[in-house]
Amino acid sequence: MTMMAPQPDLAARGREMLATIRREYYLPESKLYSERPDRKQPAFNWGVGVLLSALNAAARHDTTYVPWLREYADASRVYWNQGGYDVLPAPKPLDRYYDDNAWMVLALVETHEVLGDRKYLDWAKEALDFTLTGEAKDGGIYWRESDRASRNTCSNAPSAAACLAVYEHTKDAKLLAKARELYDWTRKHLQDPADGLYWDNLHNNGKLDKTKWSYNTALMIRTAAELRAIDPAYADGSDLKRMIDASHQRWFAKSRYDDVGRFAHLLLESWLIAGEQKPDYLTATESLHKLRSGKGFLPSHWGRDAADDNPELLDQAAFARTCFVLAVKK
Repeated sequence: MTMMAPQPDLAARGREMLATIRREYYLPESKLYSERPDRKQPAFNWGVGVLLSALNAAARHDTTYVPWLREYADASRVYWNQGGYDVLPAPKPLDRYYDDNAWMVLALVETHEVLGDRKYLDWAKEALDFTLTGEAKDGGIYWRESDRASRNTCSNAPSAAACLAVYEHTKDAKLLAKARELYDWTRKHLQDPADGLYWDNLHNNGKLDKTKWSYNTALMIRTAAELRAIDPAYADGSDLKRMIDASHQRWFAKSRYDDVGRFAHLLLESWLIAGEQKPDYLTATESLHKLRSGKGFLPSHWGRDAADDNPELLDQAAFARTCFVLAVKK
């Protein structure tokens, strides 16, 4: 008789990581979380979005995390500064990034789905309104409000996905049209025709930064998969498959992550959204457990074997998110 290999208990790994995060990063007076364990100031907004997404996934899996989720979603409103999410809590001089706001849209829409509270969808819509103010007259969303020096894949791809996330709940046809527009602009200007992966940004002087970060391609995979399910004009999945195959080869070639956690979790999730289901995802995630330091931290780069005891929040939160996304309820 053939025996099935036991599946890793990834929910247990997620719970362990959230317990570590709560112990090492939690700021009880503000109910926020710090950037690093030894840096007792609130995390930058990018980390807020990742941790909020981790708590969303945890609460979907286990309702005992609902109080943690609601507490953090409410506490993080202190980052709202004159109509957009700031990089650090207000009051302070404005320093807002359009990509930070797109990540918050995605996280808050999911918070609305988990908690059933319309307030979080309203907050997501407000953040999306701000994000879309960053669009240039000839297309594409800038990265940072204060300089508008470049239009980046990391601001355009998640903004397209954010439009679709809000569209799913509002059926606002303008958001579907905007998602298509942003996706098409990014594909035209920032996709490498050689392999289908995505470059980092187009500077105002016309120069391309051809660095390739996995999360840029990840959000284009996610958006392509979601558009394909909604819009017959995107039914041809050849480019989607090309992106998936090329990103596997570059960042998961040996059935293990070769990437930093803050990017790897988004790439993995994009594959899942696109319908990719591989046992290797489970085993690769479980194998990270042995890399944890004495304090319970993972290496920031999931393909390397050296963990430190003062890491940034977002890579640790990314692991918790990944575990709960992959976990099967028992």
